[in-house]
Amino acid sequence: MAAKHSLDEVLRCVVDSAREVVGARYAALGVLDPSGTALSAFVTSGLTEAERERIGAPPHGHGLLGALIRDARPLRTPEISAHPERFGFPPNHPPMHSFLGVPIVSRDRVFGNLYLTEKVGQPEFDIEDERIAVWLAAHAAGAIENARLYEESQRLVAQVQSMQRQRDLFFAMMNHELRNALTSVFGWAALLVRGKAPDTVPQAAREVYESAERTIELLNNFLDLTRLDAGKVQPVVREVEVQHSIERAFALVRPAAVAKGILLDQEPVELAIVTRTDPVRLEQILLNLLSNAVRHSPPGAPVLVAVQLAGTRVQFRVRDRGAGVAPELAERIFEPFERFDPQSGIGTGLGLPVSRRLAEVLGGSLRLEQSDHNGATFILEIPHAPAG
Repeated sequence: MAAKHSLDEVLRCVVDSAREVVGARYAALGVLDPSGTALSAFVTSGLTEAERERIGAPPHGHGLLGALIRDARPLRTPEISAHPERFGFPPNHPPMHSFLGVPIVSRDRVFGNLYLTEKVGQPEFDIEDERIAVWLAAHAAGAIENARLYEESQRLVAQVQSMQRQRDLFFAMMNHELRNALTSVFGWAALLVRGKAPDTVPQAAREVYESAERTIELLNNFLDLTRLDAGKVQPVVREVEVQHSIERAFALVRPAAVAKGILLDQEPVELAIVTRTDPVRLEQILLNLLSNAVRHSPPGAPVLVAVQLAGTRVQFRVRDRGAGVAPELAERIFEPFERFDPQSGIGTGLGLPVSRRLAEVLGGSLRLEQSDHNGATFILEIPHAPAG
């Protein structure tokens, strides 16, 4: 038992060892749920897989099993059916007569109970069997605790490794994005200061403006992501005209779209939708989705927005005609600092992760819809709370 690291392996080893050492035809180990009043798991030994399937669902802790749960002391009886705490067996359960049950105590807390039935060669379990079962349960408790600590340590190691990966990705992305933006600003500023290429002043101004805007967007998204992960973002709900939010997002992203010859279009809306949500956060999500669509669309391609009521939700669809997203990356793009086009150097940055978290803050969701055509379609859904 001590050599096992997996909790499932330890539990299996305990029931198999107990059945063999004590000399029982059947053995089982019931794991208590967090309340300590019922069983959350039940591991058996001595039953075939076919027998377990015929019995059906595992017990929850009634009858003698429940008696041991309520009073964590060894319990023996030569005949289960004659015991006042009996509850009866389910259909297709093999006949059982003699019974021995002992608690498994880990860190002064009852982890579960060890059950043995049908003493081999004898009509009942004796006091020596009980002592052996208690001794086994004590050793099992140590092995169970070690397995739980091992699994917890493995979980913590995986968590630390994930954090290290996120940190490395963060520094790589910030270095890449900020270096690109500042290099552009520095290059154009150097030309202007030295008085070279005066005919490029309009282009220089536009490049400096766009690089500065991208840097500010990156830093704002990073600050938002930090606050979202800390649970410090709370929606400020008021009445919102959905079409107005779409038009505001269009206005903010239009300069970047015009520069690439991209047409921002919207499917006709039959009925004006008015709901209650946080208008600032809704516009932020729409702006992030539109900016992402423009960034990944080829020059001259359209970006289409559609909005409709879908049951109790308002649904927004933002579709571009870019390269699309591979199915295996459909969830990774919502993780901070991931890149899905390493060859081009274009990454998802923080816009999509921030937008998904903001959608959840609003009580909604954000997902990527896979389709056969080129491009990507992002679907934002928020609860529809009619005004008034």
